[in-house]
Parts: sequence; structure tokens; C-alpha cells
Amino acid sequence: MVKHVPNLLSIFRVLDLIIIIILLESSLNVWAFVFFCLGVLSDILDGYIARKNKIVTKLGAILDPLADKVLVVGILIAMIKIMDVPYWMVIVIVFREFAVTGLRVVAATERIVISANIWGKLKTTSQFLALSLLILGFKSLGIYMLFVALILTVVSGYIYYHEYFKDRDVFV
Repeated sequence: MVKHVPNLLSIFRVLDLIIIIILLESSLNVWAFVFFCLGVLSDILDGYIARKNKIVTKLGAILDPLADKVLVVGILIAMIKIMDVPYWMVIVIVFREFAVTGLRVVAATERIVISANIWGKLKTTSQFLALSLLILGFKSLGIYMLFVALILTVVSGYIYYHEYFKDRDVFV
């Protein structure tokens, strides 16, 4: 049973998004924050459990970052309406998330797993912090932190692409 827990925690994050959006739409921001924290905790736990029990799988390597993206992107899209978050920031972040996910899919066809690096972890942490501030209603501080997250999002995306393509001739 333990071998399925990390993937179940990733699936929880996707379902958690629905609860968070409903709570935000109902102006129950403190509860939305609690459920967001549960989502973040599930992200921390799934990686820890997988590594501790040596049950890192190819599915988990794809499902974990995908669940992170669904949680972040879903809340960001909702924040355009709820808190008037600048849509251009959301578009850049969503584009990067799709681009890196696409890169992971291409790499997987070559039996290469692109694992999260420190830049990806910094990106995710900054996005979680920005979303926490926005969910709690600290719009100005949240937008500032989202700008920091945006920069880390672009930088980390560049690094993933650079690392993947540095030894490949992409024009062949």
C-alpha cells in the first residue's frame, strides 16, 4: 500500500484545487488557505515518502510536478477574476508550465526523466508563497511575490531547456 501513497497524494492535490476554488468563490479565504496548505503539505510528503521508501517511479516523476502545476495554474487563473491578478503574469507562468511539461514528455520518449532541480524547487516555493499571500487577501504583497515567482519561473524553464538541449543538435 505504501508504494501508492505518493501518487495518491499527487492526485489529492488535483482534487484539492476544486475545494480551494469553491472556498475562494465563497469568500472563505482562511479555509481556502488551510486547504492550500494541505496541498502544499501533500507535495512535500509525496516526495519524502517516495524517496524514503525507494519507490520513485516514472509515473510519480511525471504526476508530482503535473499535480503541482494543476494546483498553481488553477488558483492563478481563479485569481485573475477573484483578485484582479494581472492576466499577462498568469499567461507567462502557464506557458512555462506547459513548455516544461512538454519537454518532460519529449524526454520520456527517449527514456529520460527530467527531475526537478533547485531552480524548479525555488520556482515552486515562490509560487506557493505568492499564492498564499493572495489567498489570504494580501494583494499588493502577493502581486510583488508573484513577480518574483514569475522571474524564477522563466529562469527555471530556461535552465531545463538549456540542460536538455545543450548536447543535442536541435536543427537536425
